[in-house]
Amino acid sequence: MKNRIITIAIIVIVVASIAITLAKNKKAINENNKVVDRTEVPVSVAVQKVQLLPIAGNLSVPSVLAPEEEAVISSSVLGKITSLRFDLGTKITKGEVIGSVDTKQKQITLQTTELTVEKLKNDYERNQDLLKGNAINETAVTDAKYNYENNKLQADQIKQQIADANIVAPISGIITSRKLMEGEFANIGTTIGTVVNVNQLKAVVYVNEKDVYQLKEGDKAIITSDVFPGKKFNGKITFISPKGDENHNYQVEILVDNNSTQLKAGTYVKAEFDLGTTANALQIPKRALADGMKNPYVYITAGNKATQRKLVLGREIGENIEVLSGLNAGDEIIVDGQINLIEGSVIEKINN
Repeated sequence: MKNRIITIAIIVIVVASIAITLAKNKKAINENNKVVDRTEVPVSVAVQKVQLLPIAGNLSVPSVLAPEEEAVISSSVLGKITSLRFDLGTKITKGEVIGSVDTKQKQITLQTTELTVEKLKNDYERNQDLLKGNAINETAVTDAKYNYENNKLQADQIKQQIADANIVAPISGIITSRKLMEGEFANIGTTIGTVVNVNQLKAVVYVNEKDVYQLKEGDKAIITSDVFPGKKFNGKITFISPKGDENHNYQVEILVDNNSTQLKAGTYVKAEFDLGTTANALQIPKRALADGMKNPYVYITAGNKATQRKLVLGREIGENIEVLSGLNAGDEIIVDGQINLIEGSVIEKINN
């Protein structure tokens, strides 16, 4: 009996020890998981005053080159492709026959229809002669004429279908893709390949309302690319949108002369316009933008706290960006350290 009591006591002591240890561990885990309130911990930031700075009369905006002309090569009729005389990189000329679709069945149908036309023509002429001799009535002549002309139209239609079986180059240019091969079946309108004309390229840019009124169709533009350092290509404005977007930017299209075919569609370029004026503009460093140029805002200082300010941006000027609205000269903006900020964060200026 005594041994039994001792055993039970030992078990109780062990269980109690385990429970106490688990409770201590849980308390330690809860302490470690407790969220630390850092809202009053200052974030180190660098600040800078917003200034009016001189801006040159040249306007430079980025763009990506696109082909002036790009077209799909397709079939106008249903059937098996019997020939394709082009491949990737082939140069073709507008109107050139570059392939064909099988027309054997249509050729047979045409021969049959033409024989019928010839017979109906003879019947019509014979009925005309019989009518002159009062051997038949006028209705028989009319019916013969109708059958003859109807089949003649059918023959013309088949001839057009045979002609449409030729695959013709829609524009002059270079083949950039080939989707089907000889022997494959083509539906009407199925894409067989694509062709682009890179002798002239197009650059689409967006110009803010302060500058777009100084541009007009026909104005020259200088196109440059990092791919060709120091080289300039000639461009000309061909379109200025009469309607701006929600940020007051207007689409401007530039035709770029590329007779040497040095440039390729998809190349990143800069288009420069001579506005002929020099003025001051409100500017901030691009690095001050908290979320880039697609969602432009900065943090400004309000005492020892940071607050967000939405912006409307203008042109890029080197490492700076023009501010059209959202800031005033003398405002203090945060240029470094904003990655750690939220609205109302406490800040500590390290360069003031």
